Amino acid sequence: MQETMKLTGYIKFDLFDSEGNLKQHEEVKNVVVTVGKTYLAAWLMAASQAGMFMQYLALGTGTNAASASDTTLQTELATRVAGTLTSSTNVWQNQGTFGPGVDTGAITEAGILSASSAGTLLARQVFPVINKAAGDSLQVTWQITIS
Repeated sequence: MQETMKLTGYIKFDLFDSEGNLKQHEEVKNVVVTVGKTYLAAWLMAASQAGMFMQYLALGTGTNAASASDTTLQTELATRVAGTLTSSTNVWQNQGTFGPGVDTGAITEAGILSASSAGTLLARQVFPVINKAAGDSLQVTWQITIS
């Protein structure tokens, strides 16, 4: 008998204007990177887990294709957001909002990381450009399914 565990990711982006109207919606699959899998294995075997697991969401302007060998975003923007972590059955979720004035511009990549600066990358993906204006809010919902 052989069992295999697989991690797969999925990201939903909802861009809202200053009035709360939905401007853009994107959904993409993502790449769970090798260093993220290694981090998860070490975190699971630790005697105690300090802090939340992969709490931080980051945005960037990089356009290089996501790869399992990635260790950072290509061109990360200034602010990481601590998301709200939840789980249901075999799905782990991190959801956070980049509010007005936070990480504005032509956003083309996102990642999940273990710390508010530096840290380990769990997953990364590039996607069609999301133009976030100064008054816009971008809600990111990232799910990792363990199957």
